[in-house]
Amino acid sequence: MINAATSLLPEMVLAQNGNTGVAEALVTWADFRAILPVLVLLATGTLVLLIDCFNRGLSRPEAAGKRRSSLSAVINLLGLLGAVMAGALAVSSMQQPEMTAFQDSIRVDSFSSSVSLLIILGTFFSLLGAIDYLKRFDAEHGEFHCLLHYAAASMILFVQSNNLIMLFLAVETLSMAAYLLTSYLRDQRRSVEGGLKYFILGSFSSGFLLFGFTLIFGATGAIELSAIAESIAANEADPSLLLAGLALTVIGLGFKVGAFPFHSWLPDAYEAAPAVATGFMSVTVKSAAIVVLLRFLVLTANQPGSEIPVGEVLTTLLSLLAAATILYGNLVALMQNSVKRMLAYSAIGHTGYLLIGVVAALDPDGSKTAEAAVLFYLLPYTLMSLAAFTLLGYLGDNGQDRETFEDYRGLSSSRPVLALCLLVVLVSFAGIPPTAGFWAKLHIFRAALDGGHTWLALAGIVGSVISLYFYLRLVVNMYMRPEREKLDTDPDANLASGLVIVTAALALIILGIFFPDLSL
Repeated sequence: MINAATSLLPEMVLAQNGNTGVAEALVTWADFRAILPVLVLLATGTLVLLIDCFNRGLSRPEAAGKRRSSLSAVINLLGLLGAVMAGALAVSSMQQPEMTAFQDSIRVDSFSSSVSLLIILGTFFSLLGAIDYLKRFDAEHGEFHCLLHYAAASMILFVQSNNLIMLFLAVETLSMAAYLLTSYLRDQRRSVEGGLKYFILGSFSSGFLLFGFTLIFGATGAIELSAIAESIAANEADPSLLLAGLALTVIGLGFKVGAFPFHSWLPDAYEAAPAVATGFMSVTVKSAAIVVLLRFLVLTANQPGSEIPVGEVLTTLLSLLAAATILYGNLVALMQNSVKRMLAYSAIGHTGYLLIGVVAALDPDGSKTAEAAVLFYLLPYTLMSLAAFTLLGYLGDNGQDRETFEDYRGLSSSRPVLALCLLVVLVSFAGIPPTAGFWAKLHIFRAALDGGHTWLALAGIVGSVISLYFYLRLVVNMYMRPEREKLDTDPDANLASGLVIVTAALALIILGIFFPDLSL
């Protein structure tokens, strides 16, 4: 039996190319070349973890502090270099024609490469902000860098996935890294509780997602996204199974992006996680999940020859989801006294704005414009969130982030540059010109209007007006109220975090003034 099984291996590993006796390997160098950014991130994460493991505790007690400081510097440098290399490879892949790899399970095109670059940008800024933050918390360990690199690699594979199996594997690998990042400060009870809640609810959402994929496979008999679309276009899919599977998929991915009513994990996880990890998860995880939701639903809905009302059902479902998410997130954010929780509920509101773009993309005539609007929205949102959460960590002391609105009283007097940067970020969050946040919302609302979703655009505008209160509340505390207490933070000890904050604020102004109409 063993000999018989062994004799079948060549047929399983090799595929005939048409000539007798000539075989072609199923996996070639071109396949690995397509995912080079992923390989660089995985290699960097593994390397920094191994360096940390083999060097920890090897020095004498009297030299341990100096050795640990040098080790942390090496790990930080390697982590940043790995992100830069991955970003350069992502930029080069944007110039290449569309390609598939690993038997069509991976698809690399300009859209996925652009999102990959955005994910890598968020990873780079998170690693830079973590240099000072982890030192203050005495948590400079290689596993943080490893988790960030592994999560980024999983996100890139997530947006490049071209079949249901790859989608599920990538999202589960990403989720495991996100759970660990949430509870990274394991000596703090709140961090562990937040990570546990995130894990439990995330497991339920994975069940919905897997069940949805199973029903879609049962309805179409295919796992490749293109084959699923062809089955729908040819009216070969079972309508009831397909619509049920798509609904469950929306629920599973809705959890990942924090859409109402699948948002309950998000405020606790954001509050519990380290500020730099919160910033990373708030932009990269959401970007990857929104893009996958966009491409998957657009592919299934925009099939003109189909008699199955996929587009109509998805448009109705996502429209209600988007409006509810916008109103809920902004209204609950009004009642928060913690800046971190306010930003968490604000993130829920911004998920609603992105879902408006997804709804607009379901219209075949405006799908490209709406996709470009969603992608453009993700860029300033990434800069805003990273700057805001990095600043929370920058101002923290005694092992705690500065979270309440009262903690920011008089910030313009003690830290005028930081206050100005935060002002720019908050103005951009609210969608006020001339920042990039204004143009991001404008493109989303314009795409909704062009698609005939006027009421949805109005819901977004109402949500933006509501958000002015809690954003300006923080501005009032910074500029119009006396300083509560002297800040103990040393600017010279927070150069990396300061660089992230200032760079993000400047980028928001530059994008808003000079590049208001970026497209794919």
